[in-house]
Amino acid sequence: MARLGRILASATVVGVAGVAVWVVSSSRAPTAPERPEPVVRESLRRPPTPPRERGTVRTPDGEQPREVRLPPGPDGTPEIVLHRCASDGDCNARERCLLGWCVDGESNCKVDDDCGPHARCEIGTCMPGARTCDDERPCTEPDSLCLFGVCASAAGECIFDEDCGSAHRCIFGRCFEGTRDCIRDADCPASARCEFNRCTEGARQCGVDRDCPDDERCELGRCLAGERQCSRDEDCEGEARCEFGRCLAGARHCRIDDDCPDGSRCELGACLAGERECVIDAGCAKGSRCEFGRCAKG
Repeated sequence: MARLGRILASATVVGVAGVAVWVVSSSRAPTAPERPEPVVRESLRRPPTPPRERGTVRTPDGEQPREVRLPPGPDGTPEIVLHRCASDGDCNARERCLLGWCVDGESNCKVDDDCGPHARCEIGTCMPGARTCDDERPCTEPDSLCLFGVCASAAGECIFDEDCGSAHRCIFGRCFEGTRDCIRDADCPASARCEFNRCTEGARQCGVDRDCPDDERCELGRCLAGERQCSRDEDCEGEARCEFGRCLAGARHCRIDDDCPDGSRCELGACLAGERECVIDAGCAKGSRCEFGRCAKG
């Protein structure tokens, strides 16, 4: 599982949605299985904004070009187009205007109670997962910090993409295979969504659990079968741990690979034999995919 770590923003932060933080720097999360599109609550619908041609947006600094194009990077990173805005109405469906830029995540909350159970309100949008920390409830684990309402490890293997070598990127202090190719869903094909700065198969179905049918939960932008049972290990009874919203039998043995003996890796809170070969499919050869940290054919 991805190790959370510190994020030091030395460049301009342009957006926050779900659990992703995007930073404009020099420079795929696990793909949920395909499922039929759920019926989204009417209160969450907003008619798509018609595509806009190049033009201008009136800002406090006067008329500004609507589009700002980030040129392709030397490592093959594609061109990314940012859109300026004056209000949410200038942005696409499931987007909002934040600090003058269109970002993923619609404006739908002011306080946590607006988001329903197992979700929290951060920067005007509902994020998955109940709040575990704030000014009155600081994180207690060593080397941890409160990041958007949840405790995250402050120790990581990277700060910038450059720390990870070529064809990798730094997300929450962990090096992931694949360079950044998106900042928001609009940068990806209609059949994909932007997760952790990579276009990931499957259009976005949800932001939080309430966007899905009653017997499903939202994980990484897709509705998965089964209601959410937990947001953290403490929500589970007895010797069980919380993984992707469900309580799994057995106490947690690890959170990161370093918690496991040499020659093993951490997957879903358990140490599995064999060193890690990959984090996502991009870490495997063509024709193979990453399954529980190992490359498998097909």
